[in-house]
Amino acid sequence: MFTFIPITHPTSDTKQPLLLLQSAHGEKYFFGKIGEGSQRSLTENKIRISKLRDIFLTGELNWSDIGGLPGMILTIADQGKSNLVLHYGHDILDYIVSTWRYFVFRFGIDLRDHIMKDKEVYKDNVITVKSFNVLKNEENCKSEVFDSFQKGVLDSIVSKMFPKHEPTGRYDPSSDPHLNVELPDLSAKIEISTNYEISFNPVRGKFKLEEAVKLGVPRGPLFAKLTKGQKITLDNGTVVTPEQVLERERHFAKVLVLDIPDDAYLSAFVEKFKEYDCADLGMVYYFLGDDVTINDDLFKFIDIFEKNNYGKVNHMVSHSKISPNTITFFGSALTTLKLKALQVNNYNLPRTDRVFSKDFYESFDKPLAKGTSMCESQETPLNTAIQKDNIHIFAQNKTVTFEPFHRDEEPMRCEINSDLSAFSWEKIFEDHVQPLGFPLASVETVINDQLHVNNFNNTTEKKRHVEIITLGTGSALPSKYRNVVSTLVKLPYIHVDGNIENRNIMLDAGENTLGTMHRMFSQLAVKSIFQDLKMIYLSHLHADHHLGIISILNEWYKYNKDDEMSYIYVITPWQYNKFINEWLVLENKELLRKIKYISCEHFIDDHFVRMQTQAVPLEEFNEIIQENSNHEVKRKLDLDGDSSYRDVDLITQMYEDLSIEFMQTCRAIHCDWAYSSSIIFQMDGNNDHNTFKVSYSGDTRPNIENFSHEIGHNSDLLIHEATLENQLAEDAIKKRHCTINEAISVSNEMNARKLILTHFSQRYPKLPQLDNNIDVKAKEFCFAFDSMIVDYEKIGEQQHVFPLLNKAFAEEKEQEDDSEDVESIQDPEIIVKKHKKN
Repeated sequence: MFTFIPITHPTSDTKQPLLLLQSAHGEKYFFGKIGEGSQRSLTENKIRISKLRDIFLTGELNWSDIGGLPGMILTIADQGKSNLVLHYGHDILDYIVSTWRYFVFRFGIDLRDHIMKDKEVYKDNVITVKSFNVLKNEENCKSEVFDSFQKGVLDSIVSKMFPKHEPTGRYDPSSDPHLNVELPDLSAKIEISTNYEISFNPVRGKFKLEEAVKLGVPRGPLFAKLTKGQKITLDNGTVVTPEQVLERERHFAKVLVLDIPDDAYLSAFVEKFKEYDCADLGMVYYFLGDDVTINDDLFKFIDIFEKNNYGKVNHMVSHSKISPNTITFFGSALTTLKLKALQVNNYNLPRTDRVFSKDFYESFDKPLAKGTSMCESQETPLNTAIQKDNIHIFAQNKTVTFEPFHRDEEPMRCEINSDLSAFSWEKIFEDHVQPLGFPLASVETVINDQLHVNNFNNTTEKKRHVEIITLGTGSALPSKYRNVVSTLVKLPYIHVDGNIENRNIMLDAGENTLGTMHRMFSQLAVKSIFQDLKMIYLSHLHADHHLGIISILNEWYKYNKDDEMSYIYVITPWQYNKFINEWLVLENKELLRKIKYISCEHFIDDHFVRMQTQAVPLEEFNEIIQENSNHEVKRKLDLDGDSSYRDVDLITQMYEDLSIEFMQTCRAIHCDWAYSSSIIFQMDGNNDHNTFKVSYSGDTRPNIENFSHEIGHNSDLLIHEATLENQLAEDAIKKRHCTINEAISVSNEMNARKLILTHFSQRYPKLPQLDNNIDVKAKEFCFAFDSMIVDYEKIGEQQHVFPLLNKAFAEEKEQEDDSEDVESIQDPEIIVKKHKKN
């Protein structure tokens, strides 16, 4: 028996489809896209992947398709997995993994990539997988873009990212000459989609003992030969064949996983599959990109698989206008609902609305709720031979099980399971919130009056105030209740004529930050936020702080690409800028023209500006390898002398463009190239003295001297990490984080006016330590929760509901599993011992 389990489908916060194949004995394989939010979906649904063998990537490899893969690899490695194979149909995969070399590092896991040529077959003792590589344009797309030398360099980099043995001390990948190497130039646009046929090894027939005895076969080794399909010769010369003593073998239906990124691929797919042998084909999964039109052209292709099958094939379709926009992370959504019941204007009700394809739903008579928005691509019904009972909607609940069958004797055995009950916020409120007896909280005030209401920047009063959205508030890796850290701060500037201009800045952006925003806001509100987004700041290179940045940049470009005067300032450690450039050369070169990059080091509150290391030129790589093989002392990388000069001109331009008075960083006490920061914003064109100072800790131990007393002193707002509870001070020292009391002490010494505590350990997924903390000297403070919207002028209002928070999460505390220490899951420098529980 084999089961296909959808892990993610296209929703607001998981954009891509991912399929898990599991055998009856527990072997597991991924097929599809590892988009941001994939591993959080595994956690939400309590799906373990310790027996994961292989990942078969489909379609193209843009960040949207594999943005969750780096974090997934880190988590798999830390769970004790010793080997993992990535399969794909183009050698660009080596380049992609190599771009992560500055922040993805794990010892003890053998990560390999397998480039599958068109029609190549991969086989193990469970499944057989055949690749189908479809080129968007045969003339313009090369099947290989790297020569043998370049491939060797990329392969070596990947192997060094995942060494077998633990480093003896703290490790900085950017100082390793085997990793800090220039990557090959990438000039060709890679437009290829990889697809797979999956077939299963047949089940041999039952051994007919009585028949074997009748034929004179003695018990023992000859029985074993027959069961293995080998014929035998008895002492009397009689030949006995397996067919005489074995029942007929049983077979499984085969499965196709087809990934069509956009309409321009359709003709190539038709050409590739027009002569496809549909015998024993039981299911076709269609992973359709947003730019695929649901029309007759698409179904002309799909109808190919009806050929000679007489309605035996099932079709499972994934598309953003077909799959439902269900709540992917129910635990997080329920937390938001409970918190909204306590502070109704501090949270948006997670959105589930979607525009569906009228062509698909009406042609196949699929049910939709009354009042659902629909759009159509053509005036006439879809012209297709597919029966409505044979086409299905890809969604998380839609598992498919294949069991063996006898060919020519019985139909293929394919069972499709679906138990999706109608979603109702009112029912959820009545079941989980109403019993808590919160005053002033009712279905009317929390649900009906707030459906599709945006509580960010939505009143005349708020438009003049600083506002903060704590999009993610956890640490290490995404969990059921808290996503990894990200904070958006809106700072309005009042011009001389009275017009208000918003400056939105993003402080770190962990994986799936964009998904959270799409779940919180309408498309129109998202557009407004990104048109006002002026700066992305990254505090350090740990993956839980930046795996969402590429998605944020791509979304920003979507709304600003046509504005010639629009730019975004990106302030990061220098290694991350190298990653951005290497990645966007692959995906979106035009976006590079709109980015104004400044190193965090150039804002350092110090006379000494640390120099970055120069990458080893590509042509010198063999020399590096030779030195290593001769056991010579590892080459020390040269320093870039020019990098010690602050980019004064660009900093001055940023101050002018964003109405900033001053910005400083100091070195955080956490890892190499980690920073805390403070920015003073001008707020009023009529009053130069009206400023607002915001300070952000990033990850750090308490930094009283440089952060509290120097760059952050007298901040209007301090946003500080508070990873661990107070009794875990030793852990905080070991992991270079702060306890809650230590974060408060930094605020007190800083003389901060207001304080937001965030970045809580995932071992406390719901509530941080609210009691037994030292006194907060700030005028107001609050604890951050995911998707919290807080007006700076009203930060302290949360304190009024502190007594009710423990009551709010009593239900979750009862269900909570034993916690485990995951603080360093995505930390490439603090190498943790792998969990052996699996």
